[in-house]
Amino acid sequence: RRRLGDEVHVSLSHEAVGTFREYERAATTEVDAAVSPLVGRYLRRLAERCAEAGLPRPQVLQSSGGVCALEVAAARGATTVLSGPAGGAAAAAIVSKTTDEPDLLCFDMGGTSCDVLVVAGGRVRETGGGAIGGRPIALPTVDIHTVGAGGGSIAWADAGGALRVGPRSAGAVPGPAAYGGGGTEPTVTDAHVVLGVLTPDVPLAGGVSLDVAAARDAVGRLARATGLELLACARGILRVADAEMARALRVMTVERGVDPRGFALLAYGGAGGLHAAGLAARLGIGRVLVPRAGGVLSALGLAAAERRTDVARTVLLRGDAITPEALAGTTVARAGERIERAYDLRYAGQAFELTVRSGTTDPAVLRRAFDAAHRERYGFDDPDAVLELVTVRETVRGDAPTVTLGSGGDGTTTAGPAVVRLDGATVVVPRGWTAGTDDHGTLHLVADDAVPAPAPWEDEA
Repeated sequence: RRRLGDEVHVSLSHEAVGTFREYERAATTEVDAAVSPLVGRYLRRLAERCAEAGLPRPQVLQSSGGVCALEVAAARGATTVLSGPAGGAAAAAIVSKTTDEPDLLCFDMGGTSCDVLVVAGGRVRETGGGAIGGRPIALPTVDIHTVGAGGGSIAWADAGGALRVGPRSAGAVPGPAAYGGGGTEPTVTDAHVVLGVLTPDVPLAGGVSLDVAAARDAVGRLARATGLELLACARGILRVADAEMARALRVMTVERGVDPRGFALLAYGGAGGLHAAGLAARLGIGRVLVPRAGGVLSALGLAAAERRTDVARTVLLRGDAITPEALAGTTVARAGERIERAYDLRYAGQAFELTVRSGTTDPAVLRRAFDAAHRERYGFDDPDAVLELVTVRETVRGDAPTVTLGSGGDGTTTAGPAVVRLDGATVVVPRGWTAGTDDHGTLHLVADDAVPAPAPWEDEA
């Protein structure tokens, strides 16, 4: 750095990643070296333009769901590469608190994809790393599973004549055929228009007026190719899209040993409310939440995210070497900050670790917590095995801005079947569901029966 000067960005692995496993560390450093110069130049230009306009210096959202100073993001671009859906995670935590729903299964359905994440016990579930371009990123990341099913996802027929949806998308341009932007391929949005769920008398966000004839033409061509009647084809498109998203929801719950029926479903993104109740029914969930600002909830989360810094160091201690001093960490909180610690632990002989969040510095207490976590994850524990402490993780959290989700409703409820229009979102209330608004403007859908009723395109021939 001294030789090259400030004009050349240098990524050093001990700064990019403070933990072991050399491949992941090298890959993360490679990504950091690739993106930091680009991110840095963009952010510095942004800061200059904000200063010229008299605006405050912006902060930047990280993949962890917290924000950092612009200078930090410019120097460590790898911390931002998976930050796109993280704003929704920050907002989901706010919704969890304001609705007193500590356990939320969340899905963000936009135009191209559906992102699924989990809030458990009021906390967004995180992971120690993600991947981009086939390269692992060994940095804290919101635990998100993504599938190619969104409002603009294109429906098509495979070689056997079966309906498929995605991952190709019509995007914003040309967009679904119904948007009148020149799109001709049938999308999930077009199927909703054909079925009358979305109607031209109510313009979409941004003042988009729907072209019903164009939607019918696009879906009609696919119907003829598959030998289906027009409405049956539209219903089939929505069923396939729901199946894809339900599979993603199961990946984050059932495949990890979690029963989704104990959660409420939080739907956001512009298309989330259209599919929320139907997806909940597929998973046996009887409660659905759709925030009033559901279409832009991720943006709200970005504005309300807390300041956050993550520090991790590999220590590789075992048995009696795991002392209170080793567990105490090295970070000192400043005024308005709080520190949370987590420990990557394993039994001697294991190749991978489990992360246990705990504020304790008592090795015996931490051991019991790890045994319980191992038993929950793998179905067994081994209290007699030698314990290894691999990594100590510290997260410094600052205060977050106070936000208001919206004002309350008038106490009225709506029984399905119905379509409820919100700001930037449309919500389908199927037969057998009842919708009402809470004090914060969040729409609550509750199933009338123990077995939730399906979406209307599921129970119609």
